[in-house]
Amino acid sequence: MTTVQKAMLASYGRSFLASMVTAFMATGGDLFALDVDSAKLILAAGIASVLPVALRYINKKDPAFGKVAEVIAAEGMKKLTKKATLKKPTKKA
Repeated sequence: MTTVQKAMLASYGRSFLASMVTAFMATGGDLFALDVDSAKLILAAGIASVLPVALRYINKKDPAFGKVAEVIAAEGMKKLTKKATLKKPTKKA
């Protein structure tokens, strides 16, 4: 799994969790008093929350999660690696 895929899944998870907790609190926040309609509402909120991240993935020009993200991440790593190898270690007295 690439770093871009991990970041995308983490974003999905954060969005899903935040909206589910928000919907849970909006329905009263009582775990034992949940009815089927409230549970459906909470699940629907969680599913709806991942749509923006999915849309970012579909967008080919999105630099974070889109189709070009792999290329941008690879180029960034090359630049970082190149800078790290160019720097000479300093000697401390």
